[in-house]
Amino acid sequence: MASVTSLPDGKKRVQFVAPGGNRKTIHLGNVEKKFADAVATRVETILGAQLRGEPLDRETSEWLGSIDDWLHKKLAAVGLTKGRQCRTLGDWMEQFMASRAGLKPASIKKLERTRQTLESFFGKDRVLQQISPEDAARWRESLAKGGMGEASVKTHTGNAKTMFRELVDREVLLRSPFARLKGGVTPTKNHRYVTAEEIERVLAAAPNCEWRTLIGLARLAGLRTPGETHLLTFRDIDWRAGLMRVYSPKTERHPGHEQRVVPIVPRLFEIMEERYEELGKDDDAHLVTIRSAGGRRRKMVAMIEAAEVEPWDDTWQCLRRSCEVQWMNEGIAPYLVARWLGHSLTVSARHYTLAMPDEVLSRVTGRKVTQKVTQHASAPERTAHRIA
Repeated sequence: MASVTSLPDGKKRVQFVAPGGNRKTIHLGNVEKKFADAVATRVETILGAQLRGEPLDRETSEWLGSIDDWLHKKLAAVGLTKGRQCRTLGDWMEQFMASRAGLKPASIKKLERTRQTLESFFGKDRVLQQISPEDAARWRESLAKGGMGEASVKTHTGNAKTMFRELVDREVLLRSPFARLKGGVTPTKNHRYVTAEEIERVLAAAPNCEWRTLIGLARLAGLRTPGETHLLTFRDIDWRAGLMRVYSPKTERHPGHEQRVVPIVPRLFEIMEERYEELGKDDDAHLVTIRSAGGRRRKMVAMIEAAEVEPWDDTWQCLRRSCEVQWMNEGIAPYLVARWLGHSLTVSARHYTLAMPDEVLSRVTGRKVTQKVTQHASAPERTAHRIA
């Protein structure tokens, strides 16, 4: 039992016997008797849970989260709760971002953007325990109302879920207010498949061998541009076996996925041989050195137009996706294709293998199929049949 004692000077204190048998005191100062009695009641509830080895009930956990720091520190000092690691949203954002310092710059930039949306909406001084699921839902709605696309909204929501889930893991919060919000990566809506014939026309329109090499690495080997294409040197090429060793900054944080081996198809082999001769057979030379993301995209768009090929979105990602689709349709085992591309089968199914190439449908139907025509063509006249 916890008892309240009123001292001659009007100050209050709560005394109790801890599970180990020691008598402990919480000095509350000049507070009303009603307040001291309420604290004593909460202390008894916490002691009961500790003695039974049970988690705190929801009401008491929320009370612990809502009380001021001075009282929380007094309870922590006598072993009734853990000390608060952080109190406000701003404090936690600083701590969280510091713990993610080892991530790639692009990943940190995305987290920083999420941090900005949270601090802008809630304020840096907002007490973490005072952010409710309703508040979190309003924050998500504000992103959409502000003109942000659904994919970006889901990305920021996923980041917020990660940020607050860690608070639950650290027992700062009982549960995350963002837990039930829909977040994560949005599957691509771009199903454009760049055919082998189309890529040949683009290769023919390329201004030089270096551009043909970059295009070939993206479409014929599925390498990420520029993260993987620009790291490749001729020392990574096994000419005799027709294989190349690809280093992947995106997946290197996962043990065993720092690099992978990718086969070199005959057409790409020809292009790479030409590039090797052009660079004087220098094994230390990089196959591609073209910089400026904007410049690469603009020049690629110009080549596509010059080749009179139907343009596509996601300039380089579409080529990587088309490579995977082609390998899949050639009957190569999906687990091998996913390994060569450097991602999981789940990612493959969600983002890469949704395209349905015309040549595959033509092979199955025995007819010449052009989907962009058949999808809008009028249905032929036919006799209706009823199945009894």
